[in-house]
Amino acid sequence: MEHSIYLYIILSIICLLIGFLGGFLGIALGAIRLPVIIILGIEPIIAASTNLLAVIFGSFAGLIPAIKQGRVPLKSSLVISVPSMIAAFLGGYYAFQIPELYLIIIMIICLIISGLVMTFYKISDTKNTTQSKGSIREFFVGILISYFGGTVGLALGVLRVPAFVYFLKMNIKTAGGINLLLSILVGISAYLGHSFSGDLDYYLIVSIVLPTILGMYFGSRFVKIVDDKQLRKILGVTLLILSLILFVREL
Repeated sequence: MEHSIYLYIILSIICLLIGFLGGFLGIALGAIRLPVIIILGIEPIIAASTNLLAVIFGSFAGLIPAIKQGRVPLKSSLVISVPSMIAAFLGGYYAFQIPELYLIIIMIICLIISGLVMTFYKISDTKNTTQSKGSIREFFVGILISYFGGTVGLALGVLRVPAFVYFLKMNIKTAGGINLLLSILVGISAYLGHSFSGDLDYYLIVSIVLPTILGMYFGSRFVKIVDDKQLRKILGVTLLILSLILFVREL
């Protein structure tokens, strides 16, 4: 066991709560979980790969209720998934070649952008539409988001969901359902890239992944009864605070 048992217990409780909140939004919330893991003393590259596993299995747990609720149109998902998976793999593959300081800087930038999007971007409950121009834009946006997400160990659903709503005019619940599926595919690709580093802490994996699975499953089941606007703002502010903590930590 590489770390204290108390650290694993604390991480388990935190990841359970983060997973539950993420299930509401259809987002694995790796952008919150990852900096918390690092702030508690886990090496960034190990934290990144472990967080990706939590994203994969947590999103799968949240995806099951989403499919039953009819929030996951497969056609829209598959159009975006292939280029996003390739970009995520490349981001994850080259991550361990990046100096830790640069990795933290990229992570902070992603957290700030994610926090601003979650806090200030107004997501309306619009109806789904199929627009070719929007699909082309989302194709490239998906690649960009997935590459940097794969690099820092995030699926970046906090950016992808607003992009679906803005570019493809989806309602937020459908966007969240599609994002859960893409988070699994993108997370697997990014993790495969990260796996070349060979750094794994199996106790850490168990203490983070299992609580995330439970939290995402039950959070996704209750998504229909939650008003997510205030919750998104709280999460956005949390991301900004975490980015500031990471920045101060590196000074």
